[in-house]
Amino acid sequence: MHYTAGSMVQAIKGLYTLQDALQEAGVRVCRNKKALCLWHSDRTPSMHVYREKVHCFACGRGGDAIDVFAAANGLETKAAVQALAARFGFQSGIPPSAIEEWHRRQWQLQSERQEEQDIEAAYWGLCGLLHRLEDIMRVVLPTPEAAEDEAASAAAARIGALRSDVEAVLDGLASENQEEQRQALQIAKERGLLT
Repeated sequence: MHYTAGSMVQAIKGLYTLQDALQEAGVRVCRNKKALCLWHSDRTPSMHVYREKVHCFACGRGGDAIDVFAAANGLETKAAVQALAARFGFQSGIPPSAIEEWHRRQWQLQSERQEEQDIEAAYWGLCGLLHRLEDIMRVVLPTPEAAEDEAASAAAARIGALRSDVEAVLDGLASENQEEQRQALQIAKERGLLT
């Protein structure tokens, strides 16, 4: 099976994601989804990383996985497409193993996107819970003298412990390490912190 240039590019994008290209290029994406730009000398991260594209607001350059591969390897876009086509065996058509890999990657991407959405939703939900706990604490202990009341003091201790749990889980969810994020999400579910 032979491809037109457009269909070959789409097939490559199905096998080679932006995350693959960034990882291969050694680009470190910060927690705020920024990285050092590949197209200009960048001292502070100015390249924004989106789901399928990057864009540098300092130099105006950016693009998709193929553009990142091209920039990281000093290639023009056409040469980058040719190099990736050769890597995935598109010169003589798609080998069956590439089709299987494409399906596997699509399932993996869908799973990763869902996990990212779950982690983000948990993070914002727990931020809201933390604010509500702080509001409740102000009601339970409106003044330092209120701490002398045994019931108020006990309630404040329970709220404080819950706040500590929520803060610890939020730290894990905000981590740049995916495994820490996964563990934090699991802890939040196990402890019933998510509604």
